[in-house]
Amino acid sequence: MTRKYVLPLLAMIGVGIAVVMVIKGNRPRPVTQPPVQSAKAPFTSYIFGPGIVEARTENIAIGTPVSGIVRAIYVKWGDQVKTGDPLFKIDSSDLQAQELPALAKVKEAEANLAKVKNRLRVGEGLSPGVSISVEEMDNRRFDVAIDEAARASAEAQVQQIRTEIERRTVRAPLPGRILQMKTRLGEYAQSGPLSTPLMLLGDDTRLHVRVDIDENDAWRFQPCAPAMAFVRGNAEMKVPVRYERTDPDVVPRVLLTGDSTQRTDTRVLQVIYRFNRASLPVYVGQQMDVFVEAPPVEGTTTAAQLPPEPCRDEARNNADGRVLQRRKR
Repeated sequence: MTRKYVLPLLAMIGVGIAVVMVIKGNRPRPVTQPPVQSAKAPFTSYIFGPGIVEARTENIAIGTPVSGIVRAIYVKWGDQVKTGDPLFKIDSSDLQAQELPALAKVKEAEANLAKVKNRLRVGEGLSPGVSISVEEMDNRRFDVAIDEAARASAEAQVQQIRTEIERRTVRAPLPGRILQMKTRLGEYAQSGPLSTPLMLLGDDTRLHVRVDIDENDAWRFQPCAPAMAFVRGNAEMKVPVRYERTDPDVVPRVLLTGDSTQRTDTRVLQVIYRFNRASLPVYVGQQMDVFVEAPPVEGTTTAAQLPPEPCRDEARNNADGRVLQRRKR
């Protein structure tokens, strides 16, 4: 009797579960919102390009003229340096050991020079051709000239050693901030081109953003056209950027991964824009999305695109300002 009712009941429950699953499966799934909203173009017709923030002077890779052990580091991350400030020092104990013998050579040359000068002074007090021969007087003068040259050579040797010692102290080539440090006390610093620089220096008082414009859109690009840069990860953070310059060489596009072995896919025109550092809390090396206003494709001719009037006015004002400064001087 139990089986008579249990089996139909289980069948009905199974059918009910199947119906419920079918109904749930046919419901439209809610659209998942992206964790980060992408930036919306502020122009109706535009060119888009990814950009990377860099210092006004670009990022300068600091190296060393000679290889050796790092014996001193005078700066740390984020320090502001001026032109000529010491950054780090390579071991110079071998040169310092050569300096003492070189100084001894100078003293020896000075003593020899004093000796021949004294002989010349004595000879000049004698009567030529009577007490001393003319040939002997000439030889004494030659000896003084030879020893003067020997002293100058010894002094030059000392100066050369001191110059080499000074070269072991690497100094800042221009004012800027220490952006990266990849060297430590006691490490061996290699001279020549390196994949990882010993230090990275740049003037970040004003920042630039280097924008990669696809070669397919390069013909639509107009210098000094309005442009807007957005911070990746927060589309609300944006800043208008001003045209700085265009690198005239179209180069292979580099994926902005930060890796030294980056692959390339297409070619891009690199355009540099500037903006005030206080406008956005961004860092050198950070990526941005940049939109540049451009005429629509169907409305763009193949003729050369001239800079807009405001750009030419700005250039003219800058030139007038420089002329005025010269007149004041």
